[in-house]
Amino acid sequence: MTSRQHRRRDVLTTLGGLGLGGIGELCTAHANARNVANVANVAQAAWTPAALGERVWLDWRAEDLVDGPVSQWKDRVVGMLASQGDTTRQPVHTSDGVLFQSGARRLLIPAQAQAFLAHRAVLMIFKVDFTGSTSADGSFAAFNGYDGSTTSRQPAMLYKNDGATRTLSAQWRDPRGYYSQPLTISNDTAQWHCAITRRVGGTAYSSIDGSPEFATGAGAICLPRSTSATGLIGDYRDNGPKWTLDCLIVLQDELSLADAQRLAGWAMWRKGAQAQLPSTHPYRNSAPLISVTDSQAVYAETTPDQWTTLKAYWDSTDITLQLEQSFRKPLNLVNYQLVFQDTFDTFSVTDEVTGAGPWYSPVHPDATGAAKTAKLTTSPPPFVQQSGEMIVRMQQGASGWQSGVFTSVNLNGQGRSWQYGYFEMRARAKSGNGYGSWPAFWLKTTNEFFRLTETRVEIDAYEGYASDAKGHHQSFHNWPAARLLAGRLTTHRYLSNYVGLTASQWGTDVNLFDNAYHTYGVLVTPDWIIYYFDRLELARFPTPVEAKKPLFLLVDLAMSSSEVAKASGTSELGVDYIQVYQKK
Repeated sequence: MTSRQHRRRDVLTTLGGLGLGGIGELCTAHANARNVANVANVAQAAWTPAALGERVWLDWRAEDLVDGPVSQWKDRVVGMLASQGDTTRQPVHTSDGVLFQSGARRLLIPAQAQAFLAHRAVLMIFKVDFTGSTSADGSFAAFNGYDGSTTSRQPAMLYKNDGATRTLSAQWRDPRGYYSQPLTISNDTAQWHCAITRRVGGTAYSSIDGSPEFATGAGAICLPRSTSATGLIGDYRDNGPKWTLDCLIVLQDELSLADAQRLAGWAMWRKGAQAQLPSTHPYRNSAPLISVTDSQAVYAETTPDQWTTLKAYWDSTDITLQLEQSFRKPLNLVNYQLVFQDTFDTFSVTDEVTGAGPWYSPVHPDATGAAKTAKLTTSPPPFVQQSGEMIVRMQQGASGWQSGVFTSVNLNGQGRSWQYGYFEMRARAKSGNGYGSWPAFWLKTTNEFFRLTETRVEIDAYEGYASDAKGHHQSFHNWPAARLLAGRLTTHRYLSNYVGLTASQWGTDVNLFDNAYHTYGVLVTPDWIIYYFDRLELARFPTPVEAKKPLFLLVDLAMSSSEVAKASGTSELGVDYIQVYQKK
């Protein structure tokens, strides 16, 4: 959120020719047409992981190395280096793959700060020889820690060897412990294996050689633990088995079962081991092929020229122009139905990791501005449920100002989100001495949890500032992706609008901090984003293509950084209800 106040704007006639489709539709239509055409040209070609597009996060392939000792192995996507400076611990590239002999041969991987979001699936193609190994357990690969310490494995591919049975475990970790399922490895040392693990909706699924998946860890959450823990490709034990690695691929986003089966089919056919696939596997008799149904949607962004037009739309100073916008027009929910409602008759804000929802906290700790984001267990508490409302309190604690934020998804993006709809909060606000209090009701796209290569969107339905009690602020933000790709947005861009709720403009004087209830809403459609106050229209603008994604909700009470020194007392945001409507 930002606290910028821009001039009130209305519609520019230059957008009239675009119609209700808005400026984003042109980009979407052209991108989809190109995508279908491209897929059609390669129809029936061999399927490879390249068909997964941006979901491939890291990709190490043995064929990218020259023969001999391996000091560095660069992944194909961003050049991530798995490296080893100690020549006695370097694996060796041969015509068969990368050979990790016993003696703790291993390549080190830098700590992965984004692993808790980006690492959603892993594919490993390998073969192993346990002959002579005296290690009962160890690792093939691990991200962010491998030595059993408090670091977070996201994930680790581990082996166990009891002399009679050998297994691989794809292990994920959350605060409650490790989640894994042992998968039996054949004793045939010449046999290639394909291990796949994927986490979807808090459950980890794992299989080997295309076998039916095992599920474990329902509700598991990976933590954004600040760590400098090194990962590795190889064994942390000195007496582990000799094994060969063909490729190691890490994927972002939630991998479907169909794509997991394609990966297994591709992997086993790649090594001529397709006969090891189960007889019922869809790719036992033929390798996966590209088809139109396998196409990946092209992610579209608003172009700089389109953004300039959008900005002009917001900044127009001619308040006599009406066109599509109708200032103070009543909200019309005909053909809409209520799909979510919380009237806060019970305490419904739960922990970002262990909670069951419908609300999670803190998830987005930056939201409280200059105040420290308090956890649910903080004293005094940031949230109080009473008299049918959820009160967010900003107050001074032992370490200074503290406040709270809650969202409709948890730390890994699981929870409630909606593509399009009318989103509304009924709430009251009061500030301590009239300074610092900064309540907000806003939405963000869920791709920031799952597709870290895509631009992130923020829609601020309402921001208020106690020192400007009659000011209703609305904003739209485009944030660069966590991982920048060529041609994508590289700098933050935003649009802000301000409506003074005074008698001269609004028809009546409104004090947003007089402890009276008001409704704050935003309607998001394929064509328009429309802001409402007390169910009367404030402003609208065409929906940018980036906003046509599932959106989750956030509510917070922040401290304005410019007013910390002036603020005193206790501020409150009392939320009576939050509800979501969508078209029938």
